[in-house]
This record gives sequence, structure tokens and C-alpha cells, in this order.
Amino acid sequence: MHDRGGAAGNNTGSGFSCFIVTVKSHQVMLDSLWVIGFYVLLLFASVAGGIWYAARYRKRSRWESSGIENSIVGIFGLIISFTFLQAGNAHRERFAYLHKEANNVDALYRYSRELPDSFRLYTKNMLQDFLKNQLAYEQSGNTDFFYNAKRQSDAYWANLAKLQKQQHSAAIDKVAEYFDQVQDTVSLFAYSNYERTPAFVIFLLVVVSVLIGFLVGFMNGVKERVHYMVPLIYFVTVSLTMLVISDLNNPRLGLIKPSYYHLQLTLEYIRNN
Repeated sequence: MHDRGGAAGNNTGSGFSCFIVTVKSHQVMLDSLWVIGFYVLLLFASVAGGIWYAARYRKRSRWESSGIENSIVGIFGLIISFTFLQAGNAHRERFAYLHKEANNVDALYRYSRELPDSFRLYTKNMLQDFLKNQLAYEQSGNTDFFYNAKRQSDAYWANLAKLQKQQHSAAIDKVAEYFDQVQDTVSLFAYSNYERTPAFVIFLLVVVSVLIGFLVGFMNGVKERVHYMVPLIYFVTVSLTMLVISDLNNPRLGLIKPSYYHLQLTLEYIRNN
């Protein structure tokens, strides 16, 4: 296999996603539903606190608007838009990795059909087992998947190297190339599931949203006639937005998950052909 043959012989230690992801303690804390629930209560308290303080303030003095309140709210809008965009881009990136993985598995299997029947069947069984284990991992989160994937990868590289010594063909080169790419995309996808918006950005967003909540409550409570519609809309909108950002940040536990339909179709194709 020329250069690819050397790669096959030297990559037996690389493996399918040869790692176990360890999540930092602050990420585990931020992913907790208790923390999200506490944030919603804190935001509600800040809005209610603003209205309560405005009622006391109105009894002592008259409030004069400085004219920059809307600008402060606008700055908050920019911060939350940036965070939402970052989380959304990470979500789309996970989709791209899944589609690329499915395409690479499909190409690997198609080229393996040009190899001897014994190796073709071996490749077919290996890919079926791998895809079934990966889909099961996405449902259960059992990290044994990574250990099993590494064993499968090491065994496949070893058998590919033996086949290389017996014969050479363009199909073997292609199988080795796409096998490399499958490993890369699986590893990138697995890592992307544990990437988060920086904790400091989330902290900034929480602090600013609470302060703006107090301001919104105060600005509506300081008037002679209190209007509760705007504080209520602010509370609901920001709460839901933060919940969506949290969900996008945590595809392992959240409701917004990448679709594995492409991988399932690939598995069915390999199984039936």
C-alpha cells in the first residue's frame, strides 16, 4: 500500500476515539437541572425585587429617567445573541461531524467490497458492530463504547496490515484512507459533545440578565401605575432563551440532540448489502 500501508501498520494504537472524556466539575454543575431551576427563580426574584424597590423609592422621591436604560438593555441583547449564536454553531458542527462520519463509513464499505470475500465480510461485521455500539452509546452514555471501539480499531488495523503484505490494490489504499477519516470524525464528534460555552461567558450572561431584570422591574414599578406585562415578557423570554442555550450546550443530557438518522440509514445499508 506504499505510504498508506505504512500508515496502517503504525496506527494500531490510535483507535476509534481512543479516549475517555472527563467532564470538569464546573461543567457538571452548570449542566445540572437544579442550577437552571435556581437561575429561573433568581431571575424572577430580581424582577420582583425591582418592582418592590420601585414602590419604596416612589414614596421617598421622584424618579427621572437618565435616557440610557434602553442602551443597557441593548447591550444585554448583544451578549445574549452572541452566546446563542455560539451555542447554535456548536450544534450545527455536531450535525456536520455525524454526516461526515456516515459518508466515510459508507465509502469505506463500498471500497471494501472490492477486497477478498473474507476481509469484506470482516469489514461488514466490524462496521455493523461499531455503528450499533455508537448508537447505543448515544442513548445510554456508557463510556465502554470507547474501550470497545479502540479494540475494534486495533484489530482492524492489524488485519489490514496483514492484507497489505499479501497483496496491493487501490481498493486497499482507499479502505485505509476512509478508515482513517472515520476515526477522525468519530473522535471530533465525541469531543464536540462535551464542549461548552466558556463558563465565564455564561456567568457574565447570568449576572447581566439578573441586573437587567431588576432594572426592568424598577422602571415599570416606579411609575404611578405599575405595568406587569413588560416584566413578565422579559422574565419568560430570558428564561426560555437561557434554557435553550443550556440545552444546546449539553447535547448529552438536553432535549435538543443531533439526529442520528443518517447513521441509522448507513447501518441498514451495510446490513442489507
